[in-house]
Amino acid sequence: MYVAINETAAGGRGIINVLPVQLRRYMCGVNLDEASEIRLIAGKPFVIRYPDGDYYLTPRSVLSRSPAGAVTVTGAQLGELLERITRSSLYSVRDELRSGYITIEGGHRVGIAGTAVMDNGSVGFIRNISAMNIRLANEVIGAADAISGHILSGGTVRSTLIISPPGAGKTTMLRDIARMLSQRGFAVSIADERCEIAAMHGGRSAFELGGLTSVMDNCPKAEAMLMLLRSMSPDVIITDEIGTRADAEAVRSIMNSGVAVIASAHGRSIEQIMKRRELAETAELFEISAVLSKRLGAGTVEEIRKND
Repeated sequence: MYVAINETAAGGRGIINVLPVQLRRYMCGVNLDEASEIRLIAGKPFVIRYPDGDYYLTPRSVLSRSPAGAVTVTGAQLGELLERITRSSLYSVRDELRSGYITIEGGHRVGIAGTAVMDNGSVGFIRNISAMNIRLANEVIGAADAISGHILSGGTVRSTLIISPPGAGKTTMLRDIARMLSQRGFAVSIADERCEIAAMHGGRSAFELGGLTSVMDNCPKAEAMLMLLRSMSPDVIITDEIGTRADAEAVRSIMNSGVAVIASAHGRSIEQIMKRRELAETAELFEISAVLSKRLGAGTVEEIRKND
């Protein structure tokens, strides 16, 4: 059971102040330091996800394993939360809403589910909001220490593929790799299609990415990588969740230009990755493959393999 520690730690993560008033009153003593998500579904209990599982918020500001007696989320509260995260201006975040999420101050990402309103064959808006998922941004300085010696060799950066299942720390790892390389004097560019690595908000990142790191976000990663190659003269380009043929062509073009690429892919092993044809073609381009898991906590390095 997680109990009250202090409000400062939780409030500092930028979440408490955006929650609806009726829910915020129950959060005054809840510790969010290790939490990964806050899930709000209309008519269902308020849930906070931690490394060891889901906990339910009670009216006594205590998190319980049991949903019995937990605070129930209402549709009105979801509407209030949407107003708070958009500052009552849905128009200003319309492009993000089409992707189903909004990035807020602190780098937290709020996913939204409801009824999609179509516009010329694509999603133009989401109405009748039924669920929202706040993914809490997490920065772990030193997360890349376990593989930094493999990435850096002889003063150069080796192209590296980070493989992990969802929630095993690949994005946190990429974020710390960017910081580490930038602080060591390498020009780093991040192609952040889903606004997760840098979590830019108002043109600034919530994280320490180093003084030589530039970011292109909310742009298809293949296109963003090539734009950064042309415009920012990077030593290394970092991106998340590659897998398409366009990604493979962009990675090949960048490497042929003498620039390293560090990317991630969904998977539980190198062998699993190599069974997916399009991804296998891309994976073969990298010099190093590193596999992560949650066995000893997110970011556990299970294997590092040099690709001959």
